[in-house]
Amino acid sequence: MRLIAGGIMHETHTFSAEPTTVESLNVARGDELLAFAGVNHSLGGVIDECRERGIDLAPAFFADGVSTSVPDRQTFDFLVGELCSGIADALPADGIVLTLHGAMVAEDFPDAEAEIVRRVREIAGPDLPIAVTLDLHANIGQAMVDRVNVITTYDTYPHVDAAERAREAVDLLVRTIQGEIRPTMALAKPPLMPVPQAIATGEGPFKTLFERAHEMERSGEAITVTVAGGFAYADVPEAGIGLLVTTDDDPAAARRLADELATLAWSLRHDMIVRNTPPAEAVAEAIAFPEGPVMLVDVGDNIGGGTPGDGTVLLAELLAQDAREATIVIADAEAARAAFDAGVGGMIQVAVGGKTDRLHGDPVPVTGRVRLLCDGQWIHEGPENAGVPVDMGPTAVLRCGGVNLVLTTRKSMPGDQQQLKSVGIDPVRQHILVVKAAVRWRGGFGPIAKHAVYADTPGLGSVDLQRFPYRHIRRPIFPLDLETAFTP
Repeated sequence: MRLIAGGIMHETHTFSAEPTTVESLNVARGDELLAFAGVNHSLGGVIDECRERGIDLAPAFFADGVSTSVPDRQTFDFLVGELCSGIADALPADGIVLTLHGAMVAEDFPDAEAEIVRRVREIAGPDLPIAVTLDLHANIGQAMVDRVNVITTYDTYPHVDAAERAREAVDLLVRTIQGEIRPTMALAKPPLMPVPQAIATGEGPFKTLFERAHEMERSGEAITVTVAGGFAYADVPEAGIGLLVTTDDDPAAARRLADELATLAWSLRHDMIVRNTPPAEAVAEAIAFPEGPVMLVDVGDNIGGGTPGDGTVLLAELLAQDAREATIVIADAEAARAAFDAGVGGMIQVAVGGKTDRLHGDPVPVTGRVRLLCDGQWIHEGPENAGVPVDMGPTAVLRCGGVNLVLTTRKSMPGDQQQLKSVGIDPVRQHILVVKAAVRWRGGFGPIAKHAVYADTPGLGSVDLQRFPYRHIRRPIFPLDLETAFTP
């Protein structure tokens, strides 16, 4: 058997000011994709499953990057053109596995994944089976579902099962090719648009939804079930929860089960409303907690959700309240260069953060001693993204009173202890760890956290969706419209 692998993964924050260009993404072509083998990544799961089964895998093209703004038409056409060209060169094949995100938006294409699979389907022809892997925060649209045979999505947030779910996609694709199953999908889209913080799968409403989804799979009612929480910061009609049920050639059962999950999700909607602690109170609570590390969660500057990573509200409060043994990471290339100019041991005065936009706090003047300078490269220890390398760019550590200030050239998501260990900071020995995240931090830091305080910081990751000027989402939709009604 011969399969083709490739894809484009981008979670697009339509209110972001950070540009998305080819240069801002990580791009791999041909055999370069094989570097993902053995890592906890969707593409890694595809590669590993194919190798273990003895499947001939033809790697085509892959691009991904941290969440940023809407790519323009030229960028999107270039990326999809490279993907389609790589697939065309690899044909003939028995099937295609596309590693996508599900919440990508591009200029002229609010449902970018639908356009990607449309173009791939044109090349592949109407009968070649196609499987797609998606992120849990996918905004799934019917146009994409109609053009593929198999879809799998992470079951966890933090996303610790990326490779496992991709292996499942390969298995279902192989069974489809061999004629063992005829996947039939039904999608339900209740008017629900929860924020990322509400979508944690280890507790709350999404734990309940996944428990029922897994019951459907164990009973044999469904081949696979997707519970996608959606991405609330994409201003597109497809935004919000998607419940996708796949059966073996039983469309009526798929529809019934998808509607059942939609009804269950709707019944849990009030549990999806999130309220956080004002920043000054959050910092005071973290300082007062008797044992560390305390996770001080900067939800408004949730890097994985498309924010710039240079929010300063909590830094200002930590300094003002004289926090001790607190660590915060801020993406600020200009401040990092100033630290490199001063050298290790040098004292600098520099304005830090708040430079990408006016949404995440103002630049904060700091005085600190340069403790460490490095290249900012490290590798995830996991469980999420285990084995995946990260490049934060030239990185400096300043000591500012009782605060360790890590200045990076590029933003990077805080889901792994290696981000701090790589710059000489032992997370366990810190009293306060600021994480610019919503839920992702739990994967790497959850096992050591003694307490967590979720701060209601301003920014593009705010849990108050009333702060965003939506124009294209479905209305009414909960929680923006509390009186929304729904009948599946």
